[in-house]
Amino acid sequence: MTKFLSALFIFFILIFPIWSIEAAPDLIASSAILYDYTTGRVLYEKEADEIIAPASMTKLISLYLGWQYLEEGRISRSDLVDITAEGSSFSRPPGSSLMLLEEGQRVTFLDLLKGLAISSGNDAAYALAHEISGSAQVFVKEMNQLVQSKGYSSMYFSDPDGWSDENRITAREYAAFSADYIRTFPDALEEIHSQEYFVYPKEENLPPLGGRILTPRNKKNTNILLGEVEGVDGLKTGYIDESGFNFTATAKRNDSRFIAVVLGIKNVPYFEGIEIRAEEAKDLLEFGFRNYKTIYPEIPQIDELILWEGEEDFLPVQMVGSPVYTLSIDEMPRFTSVLTLPDEVTAPVSEGDILGYVQYKTDGGELDAFPIVASETVEKGSLFKVLWHRVKKLYTNLILQ
Repeated sequence: MTKFLSALFIFFILIFPIWSIEAAPDLIASSAILYDYTTGRVLYEKEADEIIAPASMTKLISLYLGWQYLEEGRISRSDLVDITAEGSSFSRPPGSSLMLLEEGQRVTFLDLLKGLAISSGNDAAYALAHEISGSAQVFVKEMNQLVQSKGYSSMYFSDPDGWSDENRITAREYAAFSADYIRTFPDALEEIHSQEYFVYPKEENLPPLGGRILTPRNKKNTNILLGEVEGVDGLKTGYIDESGFNFTATAKRNDSRFIAVVLGIKNVPYFEGIEIRAEEAKDLLEFGFRNYKTIYPEIPQIDELILWEGEEDFLPVQMVGSPVYTLSIDEMPRFTSVLTLPDEVTAPVSEGDILGYVQYKTDGGELDAFPIVASETVEKGSLFKVLWHRVKKLYTNLILQ
């Protein structure tokens, strides 16, 4: 039999009237994407496969390796990292964004990650590379191995901080990588990316005999949407002359999390570019929240099936999978589910046997089909029971005729 379970979702019609999705924002960015974190659905794109130098957005790949190093137990958050000449701010080119590291300082590993994420310190990128891999060259190889292993064919890196214009990404792949980063290291957003300020160096960081950097500086997160736009809790900015202004922002409201990537904002004054990239990322996020919702549909209650000729008379069944969808406001009212399942089955049945499906649909057709399977194995019954059931079933069919 086939049962329509649209009534399970009738409340969507009441909550989300039949509106049309609004026009997407008109962006200055040469490349952009709005990406749904939960399902991977692309909600907006503009030249999303254009290859662009990421600038300091490169540091997210360095941070991934940093968190991985931490989770592998090779270091703890509070362990101290000795800053060498390679990780010193004085080793970085003029114009670099800096955490203000100096040779001889000692900094906790977590603060090193903060300096990389919040202050966008190029010195922190090299200090992290030296701590994890012994040198920037080896670290960069590991960065490329990481993205290649995940199938990001357009991503390539030549340094750990994004200073070079030889680094390359696309908006599409970077959005997917950002989602992977958040999913793999869920504490990263709260611990570092959502922090609006970072003070460094502190007294405990200074070399025993002092140094040239003695005064703590309160560095504001380069993500200026923090505290200004509801739900924003990450992620990373970037700028070099060759690429222009880049920004990846993520925000969560209720069950929806979106990732906006804008790349290649050029030919604008520096401080104006900082504002424009933030405004365009904000516009994409707000477009997403106004026009899309992430839902977790209720899994239908499925009764036991009548079981013929088995050791048991009824067979428990269950749906396999956890449906989740991000739908537009005009898709939502027409979202339905269809249950296809026989009323009865005949033994033997093995646990996991597929007996039917729950299909989730919109006007555009089927979204998914989740299998309904037997919850347990039931063998053939005794010879007497098998004969009795066959007689009973024959009699029932004759009556129904």
